[in-house]
Amino acid sequence: AHRETIKKDFPEGWAPPRKLSREAMEGLRQMHKMDPEIYTTPVLAAKFRISPEAVRRVLKSKWQPSSEQ
Repeated sequence: AHRETIKKDFPEGWAPPRKLSREAMEGLRQMHKMDPEIYTTPVLAAKFRISPEAVRRVLKSKWQPSSEQ
C-alpha cells in the first residue's frame, strides 16, 4: 500500500531537489532526537530547506556507512 501511495504522489520517482550531506542528515537526526516536540518534521523541513517527505525518510533511515566507505 505504501509503495502504491508513493508511486501516486511521485509518478516520476523520488528525486528530491536538494541533497543533504551525511553530516547534515546526522544533525537532523540529533536535533529530532534531542527534542521531537520542538523539532517536528515540518520545522526540520523548513530549517534544512527540504521537503517534509525527505525529512521523514532521513529520520526513518538507519543506514550508516561502513568504516571502509
